[in-house]
Amino acid sequence: MPDRVVGHVEEIAATLATQRPDLVGVYLHGSAVLGGFDPARSDVDVLAVVAGPEGESAQRRAGEAVAATAARCPGAGLELSVLTAATARELGDCRFEAHVNTTGAEPVIVPGAGAGGDPDLVLHAAVCREFGRAVLGPPPGEVFGRPPRQRILAAMAADLRWAIDAGHAAYAVLNACRAARFAEEGRLCSKLDGARWYLGRHPDDATVTAALTRHLGGGRGPSVERAVAFVQGSGLTGWATTGG
Repeated sequence: MPDRVVGHVEEIAATLATQRPDLVGVYLHGSAVLGGFDPARSDVDVLAVVAGPEGESAQRRAGEAVAATAARCPGAGLELSVLTAATARELGDCRFEAHVNTTGAEPVIVPGAGAGGDPDLVLHAAVCREFGRAVLGPPPGEVFGRPPRQRILAAMAADLRWAIDAGHAAYAVLNACRAARFAEEGRLCSKLDGARWYLGRHPDDATVTAALTRHLGGGRGPSVERAVAFVQGSGLTGWATTGG
């Protein structure tokens, strides 16, 4: 666990506490807890849980306060979602209080009031429940419910379709590998561990090898066409409707 990352999330927790007196907990998830965190290219992924909903102005103020810490982020940027305790426990329609993303040139702050739910929270909550680090508040297993297998598979499938549509070939291939591991073993893991797991079964797979090499900072990675063929050949995107 990178000390600088934990220290930054502690700063975020203290900042959020000044805006949301009902703050329940702040949890680090993503590559910082799954493994493979690289400050040059990895986001710092955080979920914050509050007792109940607030109005749009309060949501935006909290997001702006967190975004103001961006200059001190020890990774490629911060991706944070604030959700209520009810959403953390049950997910429901995945409504959120605020999203903050500082990976681009300018911070993006999205208040949850009036917005639809965010299906990405399903996978984030699942990872957080199993691997998350509580920087503030009770253990994640006491705060986050266990998402049903079907919802996790659907979230993985949606992420794969997004990656293909956006042309992120290596990302799509590596996420397909970790999705395949979850489908077969029921185990969540990092993209790196998913690729290594897949190569343990298919050591000569050139598409996965190219994607892994690209992710580790070398090579051009697979083409989008090869990534599409790999994902479609696995049938992973069908999970969103069939459940695998």
